[in-house]
Amino acid sequence: MLPLVRAMQLADSGFPSGVFAFSWGLESALADGRVDRHSLSGWVLAELQGRWHGFDRLALAGGFRATGAVLGDWFASIDTLMPVERLRGASVQAGEALFASARALRIGLDPAAIAAERAGLGHFAVVHGHFLAVSGLDLAAALAVSALAMARGCFSAAVRLGATGAIAMQRELAALTPAIAALAADLPVPGTLPAGFSPLSDIALMRPRDGRLFIN
Repeated sequence: MLPLVRAMQLADSGFPSGVFAFSWGLESALADGRVDRHSLSGWVLAELQGRWHGFDRLALAGGFRATGAVLGDWFASIDTLMPVERLRGASVQAGEALFASARALRIGLDPAAIAAERAGLGHFAVVHGHFLAVSGLDLAAALAVSALAMARGCFSAAVRLGATGAIAMQRELAALTPAIAALAADLPVPGTLPAGFSPLSDIALMRPRDGRLFIN
């Protein structure tokens, strides 16, 4: 039962993973009227399919599997695959928070990961995969933790922005559970490069906005 309990701990919304301050563009999309409480679930599913499954899943799997110089190269590769500078900076910033959590919990990370952090290449999805591997999860559980965290993070952002309620959030999250499980069960072929496609949320991520509650 230990791996299950550990996965539940690492998937808990209270775990300091570094992404609490991120909305994945939802804040701007709500303000611009591109999404509302009726279309929120569709937005989250589109993010899971376009951003998480196409990009984060593969970046995480690479970080989970790699060690040493290969891990360092993977951090650098993911950095070159992020054309949106605001998203790139947010990914590194979230990664730094996860590095801090690992140090506080005395979880030893590969020296190549520490070197990537110092070089400003410590992207969240990669370090999250490595972090979950050294925490004792298998890859399937790590992907499930990651996918669920992203979905819950989007819904949680919507609650904090007043676009939905806590009960409605749980109802919609429960409805998406089969899709989340199916996406997480798709184990990437080793070495496959990420290729996400989320144009609406990428544009929302880049939109400047006064009085922003979330980092992106």
